[in-house]
Amino acid sequence: GYDDGSGMIDPNTGMPIAAGADGNKEIVPWDGEIFQRIGKVDGRWTCFECSYCSKYKSHVVEHVEAKHVDHPPYTCGICDKTFKARNGFRQHFVKSHKDDLFSVQM
Repeated sequence: GYDDGSGMIDPNTGMPIAAGADGNKEIVPWDGEIFQRIGKVDGRWTCFECSYCSKYKSHVVEHVEAKHVDHPPYTCGICDKTFKARNGFRQHFVKSHKDDLFSVQM
């Protein structure tokens, strides 16, 4: 494999991991569905399902993931709380379990 400078290498392929729909390094099977449901309209990122819009792409991506894409929930491995969007899960984990960050086994 090679390193493109991102610091994230897929251990299975040895190739760099591309950014997911929300700009983060996680890729999930439904990222393609998210991209099909958003776009820029009059300079603002827009959900094509319900016309929710924002100047921030990440806000619309999280909205679509939480409201319009059917996928398994993200589950916290420490307290079993579930989340419809990965950003909500990440925020919960850092806020609620920051002291556990180094003790969790991946």
